[in-house]
This record gives sequence, structure tokens and C-alpha cells, in this order.
Amino acid sequence: MLALALPWILAWPLAAQENAAAVPAEAEVLVAAASDWQYLADGSDPGPDWTAPWFDASAWPTGTGQLGYGNGDETTVLPFGPDSQRKPVVVRFRHSFDLKGAPGVRPLRLRLIRDDGAAVFLNGEELLRDNLPQGGLTANQAAVTAIWGIDEQEWHEYWFPGDLLRPGHNLLCVSVHQVGPASTDLSFDLELMSADPPPLLRGPYLQLGTPESVVVRWRTPLATPSVVRFGTDPERLSHQAEDPGAVTEHALQLSDLQPDTTYYYSISDGRRVLAGGDPQHFFRTPPLVGSRQPFRAWILGDPGTGNAVQAAVRDAYAGYSAGLPTHLWLLLGDNAYMSGTDREYQRAFYEVYQDMLRRSVVWSTRGNHEAIADVYYRMFTFPTAGEAGGVASGTEAYYSFDWGNVHFVCLDSTGTSLELDSPMLSWLAADLASTDQDFRVAFWHHPPYSKGSHDSDNPADSAGRLTKMRENVVPVLEAGGVDLTFTGHSHSYERSYLIGGHFGLSSTFSPEMLLDGGDGNPAGDGAYAVSSRPHDGAVYCVAGSSGQASGGSLDHPAMFRSLNRAGSVVLDVHGARLEVNFLASDGTVLDYFVLELAATPEPIHAADD
Repeated sequence: MLALALPWILAWPLAAQENAAAVPAEAEVLVAAASDWQYLADGSDPGPDWTAPWFDASAWPTGTGQLGYGNGDETTVLPFGPDSQRKPVVVRFRHSFDLKGAPGVRPLRLRLIRDDGAAVFLNGEELLRDNLPQGGLTANQAAVTAIWGIDEQEWHEYWFPGDLLRPGHNLLCVSVHQVGPASTDLSFDLELMSADPPPLLRGPYLQLGTPESVVVRWRTPLATPSVVRFGTDPERLSHQAEDPGAVTEHALQLSDLQPDTTYYYSISDGRRVLAGGDPQHFFRTPPLVGSRQPFRAWILGDPGTGNAVQAAVRDAYAGYSAGLPTHLWLLLGDNAYMSGTDREYQRAFYEVYQDMLRRSVVWSTRGNHEAIADVYYRMFTFPTAGEAGGVASGTEAYYSFDWGNVHFVCLDSTGTSLELDSPMLSWLAADLASTDQDFRVAFWHHPPYSKGSHDSDNPADSAGRLTKMRENVVPVLEAGGVDLTFTGHSHSYERSYLIGGHFGLSSTFSPEMLLDGGDGNPAGDGAYAVSSRPHDGAVYCVAGSSGQASGGSLDHPAMFRSLNRAGSVVLDVHGARLEVNFLASDGTVLDYFVLELAATPEPIHAADD
């Protein structure tokens, strides 16, 4: 049983900036949007006491929110000096307000517009920080990453206990941090009120599924205990897991489960049910490792655009799989554009896939747009100690897990060294050598072979990560007997023939590297035959078009099929067969191939009748 004691002040988004005036019923506004703020925008350092109530800010000018520059929607345009390439990195704001009577028992709802990062202080104490590093903040601290698009103009919402206020005079201070002195825009406004929070902000969603356990995660606005009730009958949840520690980011492991069994569940704060307790909240544990029990995986690459294309891809799969279970799904990175902020994840991932998240375990690799690593890893629970199968990696960046008769390997092509002597490659070789599963499937973000929106022949593309995956990592995968790989990054669908031994430019692809030049379709040229031990070829799939299709020459000679079409991949495992479909956003299947064991060993665990 585990629970995460992460900060209890986490972002919860509203729909859009135009909803800034929306006030919950019975709410008491303490600081209204578009209030007056004192500001210091000349780049000078006011010293460490600038957030203290006694600090003299009488010389600071005053302006009305929204304050900033560069977006055209500012009420107060802030100065930034004569050189647009040397703007102040930090701008500071102060606002005083009086609380009539004693602090209320209701929580505080704080809403914030910030570009790029911000730290908020109440009466001299840090209340929250967003898109800023942990630890001490220097006088000219830059934001972790640039904020783009709607994330810089939408309101971000946070909740705090009401007793943080003081009777009488209170002081809010905010420092807004740019990613650098050449940033083109800055935005700030803030609203504070006393209001009743919603019971649940995110989830529930499922992580780290094994035949005997699963992790259930969710988020609440205020810190509460964590309780999950579960059972095989939705009307009789006879088992319970709990953690009495008060947190907002809940992660509770359910243990001692039965393999290949459907469980229903509910989540609670110890006083009330927040979600579940009905037939729509369930999960099915994996079968015993090595079992040839059929299962289905849904695979999404670069989905997090938050647009109509992403919704169409999701809906196409919902129609395709209607009435059939999705046992797990794989994310190939770039799950939330543009920087992988908490707000972007909420809008483009958790809200888009909430129905699937509550009933199917999700596994992910990090993409280049998950730029804020601490946000990404705080949201997910992945194995580090080999608890889901394979060799312990010691990190959530790369890991492995077993599902039925398939060994899955997740690699990190974004933030981990790809050099030949790197810890990840050493772990990878050991992990692949340790498994005797029928099939080995690997997934990561940057494709080793692509002529889509990214070019694997270009050593400068993506800081050379496509090239290094091909030259350094693919040989380890082939030596370890990997049969099938999935990557994203290129916003297209490309999939190879059964190939092996190709580690160079596309111009070096030669006939001896084409181990099976057919289509892989049993109704066509026949399935691709692979063995469960020595490596005899792999199929490489680029499936980065689950949120957009961005073209490219799409003419890599290793590819059997290359499509500038949005869609997702459906992987169906039927014992000695892996069946792969590319499902376009209009619901049509545009590619289909099969990997089949050339020699079929006896199953370790017989499937149920």
C-alpha cells in the first residue's frame, strides 16, 4: 500500500480565460480579478524581505490586472526597458486586502494567470510555485520552461485551507518568472475567494498493473486520507485499502488480487465516496505471466493536442472496440502539448481519456514535449524495482513489465543518456536477457527510422536522438530478441517490413536487411514468422499521429506502409500471434499485420475455457 505525500496545492484548470468572472454560488470574493497591484518591473533586486508585510513598496507603481506585455489583452502594459532581448526575468507584484472577521472554515480558491512561471506568497510565506524549480529561488530565477498557447492565458486553480488567512490585514505577493530575457510576452492576474471545493479534481486512474496488484490514483483539492473499496461484485465491495495520511495526490496500491479477474472499486476520503461503486469503475488484472490468455492494448503517439483530431482518434477507437475490453494502453510520449504542464495534462489527457483511465492500466514513455520532468513523473506510477516483471531499473524513466506472454520494455529517448556505456543500455541488455516470454515489445518516443515530420537521417534532428536510438539502442534490442517496437515523435504512421541489421542512413538499407519483404498479412503474403529466442527480425512502427498528422516525404525504404493519417494502433495478442491494426481517425483500418511464432512452445499456463 502506498500513498504520495506530495504538496497539497496543485493546479486545477477552468475551461478558458473568458470564464474569469465565474464565481461559485455562496463564494466570498476576497481579491477580485482585475484588481490593482503594485509592481516592480525594472529588473532590480528588492531583497529577500519584499514579501514581508513590513516591506516599504510605496515607490512601486500600481497597475490594474491583467498586467503584462506581448499578448495584446493587457489592461496594464508593463515596461521592460529599451532592449527586447534583455528584459527583466522576474517581475514582482504586491496586493493588500483586509479580512473582516475571523478566517472562515471554508477553503480558499486561488486562480492565477502566469507566463511563464510564478511563486505566490501569503503574509510572507510561500503558498505555491508553478513552473519553477524546487529549492531556493534566486533573485533572477528563470522559469523551468516556456509556456505556450492557451496555458499562458487560461486561469489555473489552486485550493488551500481557509485558516491560512489572518484576521484583518493580509498581503499577497507574486513573482512572475520568464524563461529568459528574450521572452516575448508576460501575463499576470490573480483572484482569491472563499468557496466550497469540488470533491474530486482528477481521476481515478489506474497504474502499475500486475496479476496480483494495481495502483489507483486520484487528486483532491484539499488533503484527505486515501481509501479504496473493491471487490468482484459492484454491489458488494468487500475489501478495503487505506492510508490515513492526508494528501491531495493519492496513490493507493491494492494487493493480494487474483490474476485475470475483474474488480470493481470506489475511492473515498474516509467520509464520503468520491467516485465509483458502480459498474463503470472497474479493472481486470493481467493473467499469470507466461499465460497465452488473449488481451488487447491501445497505443497512442503524440496525442495531447486537445483538438478535434485527438477527439476523433479517441472516438474511432471507442467505436472499434465497443463491447470488448481494453486491458492496457501505451503512451508514446507528447501526451500533452506544448510543455507537458499540469494544466495541459488536465485539459489534453485526463479530461479527454477519463473513461478509459478509470478502467484500463496506462503505461507511458516521456516525449520531448513533457519538458517539465518533475510534473510528468509526479503524475504517474511506474515500476522501478522489477515489481511488474523484468530487471529493476531503479528509475521510472525506463522500466519493463510483463503482461500475459509479452515482455514490454519502456525506454527513455528524451531525458536519458543514449551512449553505448549508459546505464539504460546496460539495464536493457540485462533485462532482455532475463525474460523467456514468447514476445518482446519495446516502446519509446524518438523513432530510429522515419521520413515523417522528423527525419531519422538528419543527425541534427531532435539533438541527434533519432540517430542515437538507431545506432546505439537498436543493436541492443536486436541482440535481445525484440520483435516489435512502437515510437512517436513523427506525426505520421510508418511501419517497416520484418528487418534486421540496419543501423545506418536510409541510403544504406540493403536487401540482406529485408528479412521478410511481404506485407505481414495472413490473407496476403503471410504473417511475419519470429521465434521466441534468437533474433530473426523486428517490425518498427512509428505511430505519432494520435493528435495530428504532419506529413513528410514518407519514403523510408525500410517501410512497408507510410501514411499521413491521424490514428492509433490496436495490438491484439492471441497466444502465439500478435495482431496489429492501424486505426484511422475515421474508423477505417489502413494497415494490418501479424507476427507469429515460428515454433510454438507449450503454454506455461493454459487459458481458461
